[in-house]
Amino acid sequence: MRESISLKEIAGICNVSVSTVSKAMNDRSDISAEKKEEIRRVAREMHYVPNYMASVLKSKRTGTIGVLLSGKTGSGLLDEHFVRILNSFRETVEDRGYIVTFLNSGSSPERLSLSEQCRYMKYDGVFVACADFAMQEVQELLGSELPIVTIDHAVSGHLNVASDHYGDMRRMLQFVYDRGHRKIACIHGGPGDVTRERLEAYRSFMKEHMLPIRGEYVYTCPYRDCERGSALTRALLALSDRPTCIMYPDDLTAVGGLHVIREAGLHIPDDLSIVGYDGISAAGMVTPRLTTLRQDTVSMGIQAGNRLIGRIESLETEKRQDTIVIAGMVEAGESVGIVGR
Repeated sequence: MRESISLKEIAGICNVSVSTVSKAMNDRSDISAEKKEEIRRVAREMHYVPNYMASVLKSKRTGTIGVLLSGKTGSGLLDEHFVRILNSFRETVEDRGYIVTFLNSGSSPERLSLSEQCRYMKYDGVFVACADFAMQEVQELLGSELPIVTIDHAVSGHLNVASDHYGDMRRMLQFVYDRGHRKIACIHGGPGDVTRERLEAYRSFMKEHMLPIRGEYVYTCPYRDCERGSALTRALLALSDRPTCIMYPDDLTAVGGLHVIREAGLHIPDDLSIVGYDGISAAGMVTPRLTTLRQDTVSMGIQAGNRLIGRIESLETEKRQDTIVIAGMVEAGESVGIVGR
């Protein structure tokens, strides 16, 4: 089998110029649809493969985007929330002619730094889906000239696609409040933009509705830390005046709390109500079905992909911070009862 077929050979078979073949392969409008289809058919039959390096040199872009998916927990691709965003992002950029590859964030001493990998791979841009933003090499990457889009973390000069955590938290609180709950506990995540916005929403809502913010009802729990979440659930159950509803920082932690409540001989939602956050598949797999705040991960991935490509292909020289906020929705399950019923 021959290694490659040239545009000149296709042009000879189709009795056209090389430039006409090039126009057909690049879907130019200044060539008839019939001739374009004929040239493309011949190219397919001859198993023509475009010269990737030549196109890169011509366009000054490689058509590749790096993806960073790591964090303190090391959950990476095991985290369904970020996987959903990543899949939506991948489909979006692939539809526009780009490909994605992962940055190596492992602990090997032989590994290139994140910035070095980007230079070596000649990425057109980077999608930071999840990362420990306190790490020096992550900060170094964010300080580069590459177009970068992040998720739920605003960085000066870069794009950020974020869930409406403040508004979403208030929507969930209103849902719980409308069902008669006044003693609402809040187990929130660790330090960061997401936690700050959710806590602000909790405090402002409680204040506006003249409900006390009780210290024994508010705890910190790292996201998806089921062990600590379960321990905090036991602490809340041990209170003489326990809450009627517990809000968890994510669905996995809420499912862990659900099992603890059951082990204590209590029934959900008759004796105690609980709510999660994220809207992952686990929320619908437990009994009773978990009430949760479903984040719009599909829209987040689409926006991240389109906005990043827009910046890659634009002629902007000034790095501007731009945050796109996407609202989620309360997904009413069966884990929130009506107080007094």
